[in-house]
Amino acid sequence: MRNETAANGTGVRGFFRDIRGGVVAAAVLLACDVAFSGSYLMSIIVCPIWFLVSLIRNAIQRPGWCLALVRIGLPALTLGLVWINTDVQLKIAEANARRIVAACEAYHAAHGRFPEKLDELVPNYMNSVPVAKYCLGPGSRFQYYSKQPLLWWEVFGFLRRIYDFNTRRWSYLD
Repeated sequence: MRNETAANGTGVRGFFRDIRGGVVAAAVLLACDVAFSGSYLMSIIVCPIWFLVSLIRNAIQRPGWCLALVRIGLPALTLGLVWINTDVQLKIAEANARRIVAACEAYHAAHGRFPEKLDELVPNYMNSVPVAKYCLGPGSRFQYYSKQPLLWWEVFGFLRRIYDFNTRRWSYLD
């Protein structure tokens, strides 16, 4: 069976040249969303537009089926990877938040007050203060002040989760 790209004269090099821009775009989105924000902040906007542009481009250019599938598959795959990462990051943050709340409650039971900062929980109540998300962005750490609730960002700039120690409930600030 002949390779479709070889049949239309582009060959394997031409195939990779045709998808190079899509691969670079996917890498940039993954770097921004996965490595920096730990969420789907840019991909949720960019990937659907990129998918539609790929469909239109395929309709106009009429490339082989393999190239067409790769072009429309890249934005879908990228969004899927970012979405999976976001889900994992949220589960990690929720588990770490529960650990912090339990440690703060134990501290409160022992001292009659909540800690001034999370570092006071180490080493008696926690081995270390966990991160909210494993990413490089500013939303990767929990925020806590003695007179304020525990706070972390699901999506940096949006969806701030807060835990109120008085009501013992989670809610959203945004």
